Amino acid sequence: MAISVFPAPVTSSVNANSITVVAANTLYGASLALSSGIYTITCISSTVARVEFYSGTTLLVSGTTSSGSVSVNLSSACDRVRLWTDTGTNIPVTITYSANAVSNNVSGTLDTVSTTGSSTYTGTSTSGYGYAILVGGGGGGSGGFYGTGGGAGGGSGAIASKYVALTGSMAVVIGTGGAGGATWNNNGGAGVASTFAGMTAGGGAGGVYNAGGGAGGTATGGDYNTSGGAGGDRNGSNGAATAVNYYSFVNSGTTGGGGGQNRSGGGSGIGTGGSGPSESTGTAGTGYGSGGGGAGGATNGGGAGRQGVLYVLRF
Repeated sequence: MAISVFPAPVTSSVNANSITVVAANTLYGASLALSSGIYTITCISSTVARVEFYSGTTLLVSGTTSSGSVSVNLSSACDRVRLWTDTGTNIPVTITYSANAVSNNVSGTLDTVSTTGSSTYTGTSTSGYGYAILVGGGGGGSGGFYGTGGGAGGGSGAIASKYVALTGSMAVVIGTGGAGGATWNNNGGAGVASTFAGMTAGGGAGGVYNAGGGAGGTATGGDYNTSGGAGGDRNGSNGAATAVNYYSFVNSGTTGGGGGQNRSGGGSGIGTGGSGPSESTGTAGTGYGSGGGGAGGATNGGGAGRQGVLYVLRF
């Protein structure tokens, strides 16, 4: 059986066009010249409407309503539509212009600055801007607690991020990671803060041999400031990962504190906290900004925290 396309009258206002679908499960068509943009299709919520946008015989985009509406991105101009509904009679289907479709024009080069200490960042870009992510150094894990057991993990460095104007000569400090605590009753060393463009990403605290894991560093000066993850305590808990990831379009991931005895470190992607083994030296953090693992057993030392880093996406 051939399918007939019934011309449908179109009524319009400044931004909206309404087409009445007389019968369900019947294909309707209308000549309708629309420029590119975002369009919202609406009908009564009890009916599902499907609208297809064509340029000649080429299907550009389609949309099917859910609970009465759906939005589509019409990437180029159309000259006709095809539509149908699943239920009802004389159902008005409205196509409303909602917004311009704006193309993404951001692409760029990612710089990674990982040399510890003070240096000068010289990156520039066509726009004069970039997006910076700054990470502080991770704290070291503690040594074991004499006569009692293992050590605690170090906290991870904080993360600060924001858009920055690139001058071609910008001071940067990349913080070092804290040293692991020596055997028996020694705390892990604190990580050192990183600074750039008015941002400070604090270093994580070292693990405490007779108490809990080191606290994560704190950040200031960024559009987003994320505290580091805490290290695991000496009684055996995992290191925590940073809680928020606003910066995944630059470098996906988190940092994390080191694990307590016999536990793993937190975080992944940017840095992962070292593990706390059962009966050996704590493992160092990996990547950037991560804490070191606590000692496994009373007679072993903690793992070192990892240095910070600066990422700049120039565009």
